[in-house]
Amino acid sequence: MAFKKARGAIKGFIGSVKGDLNSITSNLDSKIGSIGNKFDQRIADSLSDLLTGLTGIRTSNIPAISSEVLDMKGKNREARAAILNDPTRGRASDTPSNKIGLAFPKDFRKEDGSGQPLTNYIHFRSLERNVKEKSGEDLYDIFLYVPDTLQDNLSVTYKEAEKGIVEGIVGQIFNEEGAQTSSEELANIIKSGAPGGDLLKQAAGKTVNPLKFQLFEGVNFRTYSYTFTLRPKNQDEAKSIQEIIYAFKLSALPGTIGANKRIYTFPNEWAIRFRGPFKDHIDYPLVSVCTGVEVNYTDGQPFSTFIDGSPSSVGLTLNFTETATLTRDKYKNRSAAFLNTNSDAREQSQEGGSDLVKTNDSVRRDEARARAEQEAKAKEEKEQETRTEPTGGENG
Repeated sequence: MAFKKARGAIKGFIGSVKGDLNSITSNLDSKIGSIGNKFDQRIADSLSDLLTGLTGIRTSNIPAISSEVLDMKGKNREARAAILNDPTRGRASDTPSNKIGLAFPKDFRKEDGSGQPLTNYIHFRSLERNVKEKSGEDLYDIFLYVPDTLQDNLSVTYKEAEKGIVEGIVGQIFNEEGAQTSSEELANIIKSGAPGGDLLKQAAGKTVNPLKFQLFEGVNFRTYSYTFTLRPKNQDEAKSIQEIIYAFKLSALPGTIGANKRIYTFPNEWAIRFRGPFKDHIDYPLVSVCTGVEVNYTDGQPFSTFIDGSPSSVGLTLNFTETATLTRDKYKNRSAAFLNTNSDAREQSQEGGSDLVKTNDSVRRDEARARAEQEAKAKEEKEQETRTEPTGGENG
């Protein structure tokens, strides 16, 4: 009897312990389960997005990308591919020059290691030289990524002037409005400039108002500087970087002609353009010349190379100056993004190179006529779009 009681007590104790352990375990399971459910839900959402990409059926709660956005992205991809596949489109078909397209990078790597084309490029296009001896020369279309610094500078020059004796007399002679000087004023100006004039001014308690003003002189040439860090990912990209540097240096240098090579022929001019969605928001430079090509084969880092000897990082700085100063007409028709949205008028205006001086007058006239027609057509299209825009209906 005592044995049975002892065994029953032991069973009761073990059962109590089991109950306590089960209670503790269930509490832990509920807490861990809530954390696990959240983690599992994130995994499930990620898998749903992956399946959506493969099947086109969306299952997660994340809002879907609209069809308009997807269509726009597709058109941008097609436009980039067309440009990169045929970067020399637009050149004259009868040109004797060789046309070479170069790009860096062709794509950029994301964190997961996958690659995709760049959305925006800066496009450097070398133009035909204005010389007769150019048969077989290389022309380049070079596409580089948009650098971190992309500046545009516009500056004009004024000088300080004043209305002195000569200006007063000239104003009297020509009777120009605002330039006249009365006899009394002219007498005081002459006295102030005469020997001892300071004493006369002090005694009279008055002096001459110089009527200073700012006189416009002109527009400064715009300059541009672009700095790139070129890091090749493979041997092909290292070769592309080498050829890009070669192309810029070669095109910036003059040629020589004559029996003793004593005559320089001018270097290439450049058209600087932009490709991608941001093109319609950036003003273009006018036709420019390359004034400097700076290359740093270590790019400020400890010297290192790949197994084939090519530098692991190259710094490239390009300096350009426009061949003509800017005026209102040139800015509106050849540079401003604001008036040239969804148009290639700016690109077309660059094709003939600088139009200040041409060796062949008929060529210059033809190019000027073609450019004027293109600009007039672009302006007409812009006005047509403005006229057809909805003005809003009546309420009620």
